[in-house]
Amino acid sequence: MSTAQQVPIQHEREARPLKRHRSASYYVHRARVSLTTRVSKIVCGIFLTLLFIVGIAAFIAWLSLRPHRPRIHIRNFSIPGLDQPTGFDNAEIIFNVTARNSNQAIGYYYDSVEAFVHYRNQVIGYAPLVDSFYQEPKNTTILYKVLSGATLNVTSDRWSEFRNDRALGTVVFRLDVTAMVRFKVSTWDSKRHRMHSDCEIGVSPDGSILDSYKNKRCPVYFSLLGLLALCFWLSLRPKEPNFAIMEFSIPTSVSDENPRATFNYVLEVKNSDKESSIKYDDILLSFKYKHDMVGNNTIPRFDQGKDNNAYQHVPSVDINPLVWRALAKEISHGTAKLDVELITSIKYKTWGIKSKHHKVKYQGVLAIGSDGKIKDKKKRVKLHRSKKWKIRTSGFLSAN
Repeated sequence: MSTAQQVPIQHEREARPLKRHRSASYYVHRARVSLTTRVSKIVCGIFLTLLFIVGIAAFIAWLSLRPHRPRIHIRNFSIPGLDQPTGFDNAEIIFNVTARNSNQAIGYYYDSVEAFVHYRNQVIGYAPLVDSFYQEPKNTTILYKVLSGATLNVTSDRWSEFRNDRALGTVVFRLDVTAMVRFKVSTWDSKRHRMHSDCEIGVSPDGSILDSYKNKRCPVYFSLLGLLALCFWLSLRPKEPNFAIMEFSIPTSVSDENPRATFNYVLEVKNSDKESSIKYDDILLSFKYKHDMVGNNTIPRFDQGKDNNAYQHVPSVDINPLVWRALAKEISHGTAKLDVELITSIKYKTWGIKSKHHKVKYQGVLAIGSDGKIKDKKKRVKLHRSKKWKIRTSGFLSAN
């Protein structure tokens, strides 16, 4: 076979591309990039998971409490003398609005409540309505004000504009009510959030409010951050502990040989919250008979876990000898009653976050039978939180 007829043979070794060798720094860089990507994914995953949990908790809190914003209604609005050409000399704006709290379990603290009257986007009147007040659930508060003199800025030119609109049939004003509002659920208070209510009002030629605007509900606005903070606060709000007096025992008569006597009882402390543990400071318990002290004692501070019942056994409490004879006489007739007062300070721990200290006061009435024991069939007396005990503490949790 001739050389021209031979088929060229391509060796496999020559067909393969040549391998390029990478430096050590290249592979170190690739490893760092891969590690950074993995860490970023883990961090993002944790953040999204926490965000999802907080969202679910806020949604559950909203479903359980159904928080409603304050409801502002215009009841009356008038400008006397609007039909007089020189009425601006003694111009007045008289109005009253109602603030309604339609919530079942949420109260409102109003601070720095102010009113602004606008005409054609210009402020013509301003006055503070009230410094501060507390509004209980399912309650309505009337806010009344007369703007005149220094609180009302109406010139002859402005009065002429009023009269020009009056000739067309309607003079339109806008009333703004602003306030700093704190939400209260049980003993918990939120931080202050700015509330803004904006209501348009039409006035007839005689200066009185038109019927179509009377009792009109005004829209109420809160900042988005404030609403999110409220939902977060509601989701973290722990339940209050429950206190009850059990196994109470007191002598039924006075001994002439030994006039000194003692009584015994057990304090039941129940934490029904499944997410929060509670730390109690010293608990002061007082028992009074017709406003006179019968006896008191202090239970040392202790910690209580989630969803837990604690029982504090008190061996004996000395009875005040000055009231013992009168009390023993009523006990023998089965008509004795003792006023119980419990004062302490508690601190919650939720998801590893500790709250501030909250002072609490509970009260109850202990009816004693002729046998010296609790008259109630259940043999226990539940203590209720005192409504007269004002607690002004922040409801938001803070990390310690």
